[in-house]
Amino acid sequence: MRTLQSAILGAMLCVATVAWAQTMEPNLKWGQPTQAELNMTTYAADPEAQAVVLCSQTELRYELSTTTFQLKQFTKKRIKILKEEGKDQANGSITYLYNGHRSEQCENLAKLKATAFNLVDGKVVKTKMEGNMVNHEDVSKTLRLTKYTVPQVTVGTVIEIEYEIDSDFFYDINDWCAQEEIPVLYTSFDVTVPEYFTFNVDERGSHRLESVIEPTNVSLSAGAGNGILNCRGMHYRFVGRDLPALRETKLLYAPLSYGQRVSMELSGIQIPGIMTKSFTSDWKDVDKRLLSDDEFGGRLGKNPLKAEMQEAGVAAIADPKDRIMAIYSLLKERVKWNGKYALYGDAASKVLKEGSGSNASINFILINMLKDAGFEVYPTVMRSRDKGFLTVTHATAKELNTIVVAVKTGDSFSFLDGSIEDGWIDVLPSHLLVDRARIVTKDQPAQWIDLSKLAEGKTRSMVNAELNADGTIQADIQTKFTGSEAASLRHEFRTATDSATFVSKLAQDLNCEIESFTLDKHRGLGPEVVRNMHVSKQCEAMGEMIYLNPWVLNVMSENPLTDEQRTLPIEFPNIFTDNLTTVVTIPEGYAVEELPQPLVMKSDDGNMSCFIASGLTARHCHPDARFRFPRPSSRPMNTHL
Repeated sequence: MRTLQSAILGAMLCVATVAWAQTMEPNLKWGQPTQAELNMTTYAADPEAQAVVLCSQTELRYELSTTTFQLKQFTKKRIKILKEEGKDQANGSITYLYNGHRSEQCENLAKLKATAFNLVDGKVVKTKMEGNMVNHEDVSKTLRLTKYTVPQVTVGTVIEIEYEIDSDFFYDINDWCAQEEIPVLYTSFDVTVPEYFTFNVDERGSHRLESVIEPTNVSLSAGAGNGILNCRGMHYRFVGRDLPALRETKLLYAPLSYGQRVSMELSGIQIPGIMTKSFTSDWKDVDKRLLSDDEFGGRLGKNPLKAEMQEAGVAAIADPKDRIMAIYSLLKERVKWNGKYALYGDAASKVLKEGSGSNASINFILINMLKDAGFEVYPTVMRSRDKGFLTVTHATAKELNTIVVAVKTGDSFSFLDGSIEDGWIDVLPSHLLVDRARIVTKDQPAQWIDLSKLAEGKTRSMVNAELNADGTIQADIQTKFTGSEAASLRHEFRTATDSATFVSKLAQDLNCEIESFTLDKHRGLGPEVVRNMHVSKQCEAMGEMIYLNPWVLNVMSENPLTDEQRTLPIEFPNIFTDNLTTVVTIPEGYAVEELPQPLVMKSDDGNMSCFIASGLTARHCHPDARFRFPRPSSRPMNTHL
């Protein structure tokens, strides 16, 4: 009995230790994780958490360089791995503006360090990250991605990461997001701004932060023993505690966009006797900078495929949209998309020689081809949906990450992108369907375009089915897919291992046997695909009753929204419409006992609706017949749904 009591007491002490680790004040001593942090096995506020940020600190401060100011960012983070899936936290990345050895302004990553702490036989074992575990990748001519891997990370490991970013962009402070894809126990953002700079500070999100905003004394170091400049300034400090995770979830493109964040926009600089300048952003300036850039505006010029267009007889195609797609198809025969999205393009000669390129590189060639064919056409810049919202408070090219092509057709614009493999005009990938894209022009007034309602997908299905007395049903089904639905079907068929595998998977999804199957208009590009099938399936039959799903096929195999609570919004890929008409002939001697009731449903905002109607048509039916099972009718009947 005494042994059992000791075991229970020990377990209680263990639980108490773990619980204390989740309610304690943060450990701000870096390089020294506590026993409570090392012993922690779960996070009470989120038992499903794979990992948790125990402590994260970001500090920004100004220094003087030789000729101007510099902004330094110091970041430290401690993460606890709680589950096997949480080991992915060992792989991290840092994105920053980088111009190599050129003289332009840039950001430099410095002092990147990471350490794994593990308990081994009761002792703390430290493993430091080596240099060969860090890799640099140039995403574009100005953007660099540094990837790192922390070694010896397993369930129970505590990871510490720290680094410094030295930025020449002293006037541009990135948004700080307090939340991450894993829960955050403690996080802080600390900024001290000299009196020479005026910032508009904005906090948004559903989890309020502790904040301190107060005047302070500032000492600006000039570095290398060049002295110190003392002045007044403002100190901003924001602290978040016990913040929930922003996990990847269905029907949401960028969860971190909805996190608790702080934005700081520079509105002006005033240095007595030296400089007084307003930094209120203007998108016209962004347009000018892009058009003057060699890898953006410099790519707008001659048509490199002029001879090929003449040989293909493109000019003779009367319909403008057919002519546009003929030009696009000709280009895609020469250049394949390499899977990358970009804002700046490579030289056309390089892209055509290699036979592949980013969407931007392909788009610049397409723009020149369309202009040569007499179209009014412009590059259209955006921040794709998977990267989060484009900042609306101030103009900046830094947040833009890709372009599409806007071409005038009639009185409006149509849109194309070099990444399209299976679609048509205006059928862009869903992550490019942003509500805020900008058409970049030199001489015309600039335009903001809402692309969110573009690429509408439609399916229209006609089902002619016959129900047999044994409960089996035979059906001929024709479905027409248009817009994004046609592109999706083309993609699925094109990327399937073979047609037999494609049909087998479709039969499983629809819960039926597919006895014959054809696709029309599915090769190449086009606005529509037509699918014809003859299917059979067994309905549930009990005694004299047959239970029939009036849709015949599974319209939706599972509900994608299964969370008991959802605090984040729902973002559908695009507008879509499904129309299904089913005609079922029931066997002779049977009558309909029950039909689906007519139904009209609409969302509160009216953007979603569902309409269901049903009815009976009797052929040569006795006037006294009552269509109620089990009384048999004397003639077959069609049921229209």
